[in-house]
Amino acid sequence: TYLGGLFDRHTCAIVDPARLVLELARTCAELGVQIFEHTAATDIEHDRAGVRVTTAAGSIAAGRAVLATNVYPSLLRRNRLHTVPVYDYVLATEPLTDGQLDRIGWRSRQGVGDSANQFHYYRLSADNRIVWGGYDAVYHFGRRVDPMYEDRLEVFRRLAAHFFITFPQLEDVRFSHRWAGAIDTNTRFCAHWGLAGRGRIAYVNG
Repeated sequence: TYLGGLFDRHTCAIVDPARLVLELARTCAELGVQIFEHTAATDIEHDRAGVRVTTAAGSIAAGRAVLATNVYPSLLRRNRLHTVPVYDYVLATEPLTDGQLDRIGWRSRQGVGDSANQFHYYRLSADNRIVWGGYDAVYHFGRRVDPMYEDRLEVFRRLAAHFFITFPQLEDVRFSHRWAGAIDTNTRFCAHWGLAGRGRIAYVNG
């Protein structure tokens, strides 16, 4: 399925998302940040003293705030029409044997992504599974986010079919895991950053 490719060491990188989040949390805590997990923010206001974030259990005051989760409606009115939740779906194979890896010639750890509008992305895990996702980004009317959207067998079957078109040498490989979740895209089709509240509220969308 390949017509060509570009290998670029300098503009892309692969990170372990769990380790990234845990390290961010550790660094923030060392700098004095208090972390309130499972606390939904419902409103944000600002004045000369700082910002105040409202939750169901009370409010939190701070000098500055970062809005970095955009699957749900933005607390900033200017961004409410730009953020769009879509559901992304991923499969993971069982660990590949040395023989299976030799069939496809993939021994290095770089990730791969298509250049098409509906693109696949994939990489080798530490235990030599191929993590294979993308293509369908399913939007639900009204920007709804609901766990019931995470198990769409037709999407997983389509992903599996595309996998075997890309890797016909791996027809004997089985999938061991599947998962899905809402991700944030936006009407500009690329990430954009900005400041609000007299520079006290930073945000990123997309």
